[in-house]
Amino acid sequence: MNQISDNVIRPPELTGTRKEQIIVEYLTNSGSAFAVNAQGEQVFLNARMVATMNVKAGQTFEAFLLVNYPDKRDQIPWRAMRVEPVNVPLDLNHVSEDAELNAIIKIMEEYDGYWTPAELADELDISYSKCADICRRHRAIFFEVESFCLHLHHK
Repeated sequence: MNQISDNVIRPPELTGTRKEQIIVEYLTNSGSAFAVNAQGEQVFLNARMVATMNVKAGQTFEAFLLVNYPDKRDQIPWRAMRVEPVNVPLDLNHVSEDAELNAIIKIMEEYDGYWTPAELADELDISYSKCADICRRHRAIFFEVESFCLHLHHK
C-alpha cells in the first residue's frame, strides 16, 4: 500500500525505516559522518549521533535508516536515525601478506636471478623469518634450493 502525503504517492520503501548494516567511511570536519550500506549507497550520520556513539571511520553498525531529505536524496539516499555497534571480527593479516608476496614477485621478476630470503627481506624491509615463511607457503611459485626462485610464467 502506498502512503499519500502532499498529493504525492510514495512507494512503501520510501516511507518507513529499514535496518541495515553500514560501514563508516569517513568523518567530516563538522563532526558528521558518511557510511555505506551493502548496496553501496551512501548513508549520512549527524554530528550528535557521531559524538554520542563515538563513531570512528571503519566501524560497522546496524543502522535504522530513513530516506534522506529530498534536496540531498540524489547524492546520499539515506540518513541514519539510530545506530548500534556490531562486532565483526576482521582478520586482515592476509592483506599484508598478499602485498608482501606481490612485492617479492615483482622484485624477482625485475631483477632476474636467485635471491636468498635474507636479500629479499633486506630489499623489502621485512624480517627474514616473515619473508622465508611467505616463500614456503607459496611453493607453487617458489622452489627452494639454497635460495628461493620464482617459477617464471607461473599460473
